[in-house]
Amino acid sequence: MRKVEFGLWVMLIHLTAVLPLWAQKNLADWSITDDCTMQTAGFDADLTPLFDKDDLTAIQLPQLKGNEEIVMRAGRKYVLRGLSVVSADDEQQDLKQLAVYVSNDGQQWKLVRSLQLGFDRRFGVQQVNTPYSGAYEWFKLALKNSSGSSGLRVAEIQLFGYPESHDGDTPDVVSGTLKGPAKARLTENLNDNDPTTMAVIADADRQQIDNFNGERRYNGLINTWFEYELKEPAVVSAYSLGMTGNAERNSRPCCWELMANNDRSQWVTLDLQHYAASMAIDHYEQLYVPGAAGAHIDYGEVAERMMRFCEEQLERRQGSTGIYWIADWAIDAARRNEDWGGYWWAAHGVDNYIDSYLRTQRPERLAKMAAMVEGARMRNGNTLINHFYDDMEWMALALLRACDISSDIRRKYWNEVVTLFNDITGAWSDTYGGGLHWNKDKTGDGKYKNSCANAPAMILAARLYQQTGEQRYLDWALRIYDFMSANCCFPDGVVKDYATNNDHEVTFSYNQGTWVGGLLELYRITGEEHYRTTATQLLDLLLFGKWYSPMGIMNERQNFNQDDGGLFKGIFVRYLAQWIVSGCLDDERQYRYGKWLVEQARAAVLSAVDKTWFVVNPYWTRQYHLEQGDVHDTSRQQSGMMLMEAVDLMRRCGRLNPDYSVPNANAGRAFRYYRLVITETQGDGTVRLGSWKLLGGKPTSDGVTTAPATGRLLRDGRRLDLRGMPTRRNRPGIYIMNGSKYLVSHPLASQLFLGQDGDAALIEL
Repeated sequence: MRKVEFGLWVMLIHLTAVLPLWAQKNLADWSITDDCTMQTAGFDADLTPLFDKDDLTAIQLPQLKGNEEIVMRAGRKYVLRGLSVVSADDEQQDLKQLAVYVSNDGQQWKLVRSLQLGFDRRFGVQQVNTPYSGAYEWFKLALKNSSGSSGLRVAEIQLFGYPESHDGDTPDVVSGTLKGPAKARLTENLNDNDPTTMAVIADADRQQIDNFNGERRYNGLINTWFEYELKEPAVVSAYSLGMTGNAERNSRPCCWELMANNDRSQWVTLDLQHYAASMAIDHYEQLYVPGAAGAHIDYGEVAERMMRFCEEQLERRQGSTGIYWIADWAIDAARRNEDWGGYWWAAHGVDNYIDSYLRTQRPERLAKMAAMVEGARMRNGNTLINHFYDDMEWMALALLRACDISSDIRRKYWNEVVTLFNDITGAWSDTYGGGLHWNKDKTGDGKYKNSCANAPAMILAARLYQQTGEQRYLDWALRIYDFMSANCCFPDGVVKDYATNNDHEVTFSYNQGTWVGGLLELYRITGEEHYRTTATQLLDLLLFGKWYSPMGIMNERQNFNQDDGGLFKGIFVRYLAQWIVSGCLDDERQYRYGKWLVEQARAAVLSAVDKTWFVVNPYWTRQYHLEQGDVHDTSRQQSGMMLMEAVDLMRRCGRLNPDYSVPNANAGRAFRYYRLVITETQGDGTVRLGSWKLLGGKPTSDGVTTAPATGRLLRDGRRLDLRGMPTRRNRPGIYIMNGSKYLVSHPLASQLFLGQDGDAALIEL
């Protein structure tokens, strides 16, 4: 029997996950297996891929005889309530039969569930309940059968439940007064250590917003919160939520924030969860650690695989020097649309290649970028001048980005950018108060002054001014800003489709993105605060208003999520990311915007990316059914790549940690008031929650904070706490990170472990 030191010693445990019933995320942030050491019996294999919360890695057994077992010993006793299994990439090697056992001594085993598994797709998740059988320290998985004779491949297994006791998890200082809003009932059930009793907020209030057309729309829950008032300030390093039974799954929270303050005058955000994963399992708990990444996702690698799909499946030759991407793809070649997506899709394809080059520094991506430009030129009558002004703006913006890469590229494309800009300025007229027309038929369908033709031109003019210092460019940027500010915005700041369209329902995300992108450029140039205020007020509404981001994940209004509309959200993401990396946000928005964007990407990867082909559904909470004939618009793929590239850009710019977790300036601070603000459920108007535990430490007079040793695993297999230190037993030390001191225990007191950013150290006591 080979022992594999995999698990993570956790001195505190809890679990939850939450998701609307649109689709299931593959992975939860935490499971009992994170607190286990592992042994194999009947086979010899590295178990890390099976329990690493990364569904792109898989355990491989060349043959399954039916006597293979995985024995796990937890750091404390748990009540097992269920488990999930994620399939890998080969349906002929799926796990089909699994038996689950529990024990308190590792010798006498009790069977709690024998189950048959079946998966409807690759990298799909199957979840099953286990009957209540008491608390146990040992767990065993017996691998009984696979779907073929060629062996076994499994991407992930997670166990769910709750600890027998929370004794020692929460210092006395965290025992305080617990309360909720007027509609809250049975709030005391949140800390009664009974997972089946629920705190309830029945018929929760919902905010309504005016669409300025005489109608109102629901915009998420309000007055829906629970709050601890502590006896004295304490640091909360983690928290847990207890779930309802699966029959009441729609009442589980889906979106929430953990907020804190010391004087009730200004709340700060410690954690933000959108579209959090909710397993189909009864009465379990989920641990959340503010600042932790949760599931292990390499967004740069996802972006890379999505780009490879474009190159391998979408790319077609145009003449001898050009390329283009086809408009629509399906597994069935007969269902594909081999025509190109059009000039403006190609312009964003140029942007996609620039993103990919900046991430990889691979010269061939620049060659593909140039070929995409040539393909667009050839398909546009051997010119980049186009009938549509907005199309030319997208191309000019992409080429201007390319000019920043090298002097050779600048010499090649700079004059093209200027030529395009000069042609674009011919779109201006004084009708409707000024502004740029949409296309060159100014008395026909081009009579409208669409925001998609004005806001990108504002960005282009501002960037040309920044590169040249020529006043005419800044004059144009300000002229367009004045027109849009006066004519193209609703009273709530949302940007209209065009100046005279007062239908608030028809407001597209890319117009919001380019508007705030233009405001960023003007703020950089002038330093005038009103540009930043206008942008952040709108972003606050768009990011955290559930009308625009149902279940916390952005969705195009009126379901414009295909064809041209498939590009809209990606463009929004591009300009939001520029605010996040700009350094122009206050600390609170820096965290909240960054976490919001990561939550979009995490939802897409765990719910909407088909990991066989690496195509992404335009709804970032759903899966395609490609084998049933779904057709995939290239515009949707481009938006998905923009999302993944934006998150990786944030990491490269230092706005995210190396594991893509989001830094928070308020992490490690002690607060007296902690509030769980729930802004959406999985579909019900009533909120039900079985528990809410705060886990943390008490600051001492010398500034040292005792911190729970919540675990994670680094590449070399050593068990480390979330602050990077080895956990479990032996001598204590003071761990120092970012100027904060934490009292921790570690087994290798003679060794020094530095954090990935190099600013952490251990001092032995």
